Amino acid sequence: MSGVEILNYLKKSLGVITKIIEESGVVVLPGFTDHSFTPLVKVPDTGIALEVSGRLVKVKNIGDAPVYANFDRPVGSEYTVAFPGSYILVPRLTQYVYLKAPTGYTATVSVEVLR
Repeated sequence: MSGVEILNYLKKSLGVITKIIEESGVVVLPGFTDHSFTPLVKVPDTGIALEVSGRLVKVKNIGDAPVYANFDRPVGSEYTVAFPGSYILVPRLTQYVYLKAPTGYTATVSVEVLR
């Protein structure tokens, strides 16, 4: 059997398998069942903690100052920065989002959570 014949046989077999799967239906569970949205959160330079209890968290900076964020740990020596107009998207189980603005500034963010 040549390589071309084997390839044609595999394509035909794959087509039959795909057709059987499509006709029998595939059960798909939703990845997320709940959503919450906080459109406006003022973040002081002293920091705040938001309880989110989610599996996917999006923190969008809608203010004029950068915002420091950490997930399940207070902002200290480790954090990620969302500059104005950008966002942070974290796909992990998260209980709390800790936010902090740079010293002397106040940041504004929106937070979306999928559970």
